[in-house]
Amino acid sequence: MKSVIFFSNTMCFPFRYHPSIPQVHFANLSPPESPMLENANTTFPEHSEGEMLRIRPQNTITFSKAGNDLVGSVEITNVDTREVSFKVKTTAPEKFRVRPSTGVLQPSATVTINVMLQHGQQIQTINREKFLVMCIGLPSDSSTNTQDLADLWKNINSRSATVEQHRLKCALPVNFDESGLESMFSSGGNVAAGPDQYGVMSGSYAGSNMIGMSADKQMAILQQNISHLNDTTHRLEGQVKRNYRFQWVMCGLCVMLAIMVIYMLKIEIHNSATQYCSTTAGGHH
Repeated sequence: MKSVIFFSNTMCFPFRYHPSIPQVHFANLSPPESPMLENANTTFPEHSEGEMLRIRPQNTITFSKAGNDLVGSVEITNVDTREVSFKVKTTAPEKFRVRPSTGVLQPSATVTINVMLQHGQQIQTINREKFLVMCIGLPSDSSTNTQDLADLWKNINSRSATVEQHRLKCALPVNFDESGLESMFSSGGNVAAGPDQYGVMSGSYAGSNMIGMSADKQMAILQQNISHLNDTTHRLEGQVKRNYRFQWVMCGLCVMLAIMVIYMLKIEIHNSATQYCSTTAGGHH
């Protein structure tokens, strides 16, 4: 008589072998690979469900030397089923040249956006800057010519729920070697105050970054910044109007609530007085 021990997940028990009892052989039920290992090897999606654009890189634009230039790139792909219009903004429009800065992507189409640091700018200030990639879905009957797209982005509120936003930081490679770029880019001087929002500069425009530029270049930068300031003013005016309407709505609700409380107090006082009179009259009887 043989004795065999069977193991289960949580316990083991002996079983006596008898020749007349048929033997049952169990196949190996363990999966060839642990689910934990499968999960560990699974790559996360590069875009969330419901997003219109897939961005590569997702978080940071890393700049590198390309001849005498300092260049970074972003690859965007339309993962939506409709046409998508995109627009790229930066916290320092006077520092970078972005091509293309706006456009239309067909479904599944991809475009590479090249970002180049302008000559005369300071390399080490790149880490302070950020880029904003915005996109919006287009109806099938929308016009996609340049002027219509410019009007679309001029009139739309960037905070609208229909506008998708992707924010990217700027960075230089670890142990970045600036050799060969000294004559093209500034390496020192006072750094002008940076912008507080995308495309909105604070502080002095005529800082060290504009020294050595031609009058036409300075005028173009000033006009660009004035345009950004006008856009920001319009956005702020819209926010003030919304806040003003919200305050009036809240005041109206407070007045209605106060009236309801006073009315309920009057009813309660009236009921208490009636009950008191009834109790007093019953006591006299």
